[in-house]
Amino acid sequence: MESDPREATAARQRQAAMVEQLRKAELVHHRLQGLNQLVGTYPEGHDTRVLLENLNLERALEAVEEDIRDLVDRLVHPRGT
Repeated sequence: MESDPREATAARQRQAAMVEQLRKAELVHHRLQGLNQLVGTYPEGHDTRVLLENLNLERALEAVEEDIRDLVDRLVHPRGT
């Protein structure tokens, strides 16, 4: 049975939106990784290092990685019709 063209269009739009979210999440992930690497370039106790450490970059990276996994899963295994 052929699906409604409006539903197909809506599904493509949802998929395009998820792809854009994934692109942004990957960009954020890359930048957080860069900041996390930058932390180690400052000596212990340096004001900038302390500031960066207080940002909880590891926790932010974990959250973004989870978002990326979820988006990839939803794109690879779409639910519904």
